[in-house]
Amino acid sequence: MVKYSIIGWCLLMNFFCSTFTFAQADPLYDVILTRVRKDLIVPAQSSELTKKLSDSMLDDGSWADIDYNDRTMVKWVPSNHLKKIKLLIIAYLEQDKTSAFSEKLHGNIVKGFSYWYKKDPKSDNWWHNEIDVPQLLGQCLILMGAADSKLPSGLESLLLDRMDRGNMIARTGANKTDIALHVFYRSLLSKNKDLLELSITQLFLPVNQVHYSEGLQYDGSYLQHGPQLYIGGYGTVYVTGILKLATYVQGTPYALSSEKLKLFSDFYKDTYLKTIRGSYSDFNIQGRGISRKNILSREEEASKLNLFKKIDLENYNEWDAALKRIVEEETASYRIMPHHKHFWNGDYTIHLRPEYSFNVRIVSNRTMRSEVGNKENLIGKHLSDGATNIQLKGPEYYNIMPVWEWDKIPGTTSHDYDEDKPILKEWGEPGSNAFAGGVSDGTYGVTAYDMKYDSLVAKKSWFFFDKEVVCLGAGIKSVIDKSVVTTVNQCWLNGEVTLFNDSKKVKAISGALMKNGLIWHDNVGYYFPGNQNVVVSKEQQEGSWYRINKSGSKEKESGAVFKLFLN
Repeated sequence: MVKYSIIGWCLLMNFFCSTFTFAQADPLYDVILTRVRKDLIVPAQSSELTKKLSDSMLDDGSWADIDYNDRTMVKWVPSNHLKKIKLLIIAYLEQDKTSAFSEKLHGNIVKGFSYWYKKDPKSDNWWHNEIDVPQLLGQCLILMGAADSKLPSGLESLLLDRMDRGNMIARTGANKTDIALHVFYRSLLSKNKDLLELSITQLFLPVNQVHYSEGLQYDGSYLQHGPQLYIGGYGTVYVTGILKLATYVQGTPYALSSEKLKLFSDFYKDTYLKTIRGSYSDFNIQGRGISRKNILSREEEASKLNLFKKIDLENYNEWDAALKRIVEEETASYRIMPHHKHFWNGDYTIHLRPEYSFNVRIVSNRTMRSEVGNKENLIGKHLSDGATNIQLKGPEYYNIMPVWEWDKIPGTTSHDYDEDKPILKEWGEPGSNAFAGGVSDGTYGVTAYDMKYDSLVAKKSWFFFDKEVVCLGAGIKSVIDKSVVTTVNQCWLNGEVTLFNDSKKVKAISGALMKNGLIWHDNVGYYFPGNQNVVVSKEQQEGSWYRINKSGSKEKESGAVFKLFLN
């Protein structure tokens, strides 16, 4: 019995040795590793900064400005340790290997890795532990593999084992691709062919349409954290991870299939890019990320578009036009064609014209309201109630969020609270209404929303034409004794505000009854037929990022805001 067990074990070991030898001899590993390294290497910082960073490392391999016991959910400080090591590695690769400084850099890199392994910092947010840290470790080890002097083999093996965190099989959508990416790194470093094939399969698996599950929907939208709109945020992570791998394995037996490439490109071209005006995204698509500074800037899409130009030549002209808009080589209207689509899974509408974008987010009992989580998006409770994003140039809402009145999100009907109210339920709340949807012929369309939320009901609709969007509201009722407002817009003030009352130009009116009122601001006209109580404001507003996101700065932000609502 014992003899049989030993023979079986020896045969098994022989099998693995054969597989490992084959993998080592396979030139594909070198091809793919070279592509990954090329992608990871950025220009080294100046020699002065490198020396300062190296000299500031303590004898035990740590840095004094990093709290390794920090367990913060969002801006987790200990990950800066690996980012600093990555900078040292990039600098080391460019050094004269015979210099004393090069030797010191190598020693500090080894010390830094050793300290990290021994300390093994943890965050209270699983994402840092199972995605961010393993990815950073993998990137550092892949870069270090190009050095003449390698890491001690025992230390590298320990770090490879430490990367083995997160379950890519169990995760879905963008979280699956994130974990699969660092498993892919680990498979290259260990030259494990089986793991390589598994990681690639799992990373490309989300390039598949689903119905209300997390991921790419049949309507072309993207949902994550349940059926919650996340074309940006998790959708951005989804695109980034798959695009990276697609470029790494292009032209190899592991390349993205033509069917999946078309599906992936169509999502990026027909959904994702259409939410961007110039180089700024619609605030509706970012989920709780709306509370992060600079989130609406999409300058980073330039690098993605350059990669799409390499892997999808069929749509080269589309990628090139979008790139020119992003880098502002052309205007926001460049090669924009009239387009209208309602996403029935995502409860979201896009209406595009060369001159403007007008998008609407609603919710139903089939989808989730915009979430609060990790202490982000604390007061965004009305973001799913018909929020309208109106853009001509692009930056109309860029970084306005700290100073917003959050009970006056553009397009929404809500109670006029004295103080902005927090979202009470974390990680998303289902809509309470069944009726929400839209129709479209691809150019024109209608969206409707039977709102039932926060002790308030309203029937809202939007009719989309070429130069006009007609917004209607009816049956507005509140069961509590609180005034109700319907906000038309709340964006940065840009230029003069001109008012006409019954075709006559008048001075600024605030809270006055207007007859056939017409208000012009920033090349947009707002017309109110009949007699309506219109409030117009162009005052300074102030707030802080910390007010809406506990990882944000407490520094006061302020600016002049154009605010228009019906009272």
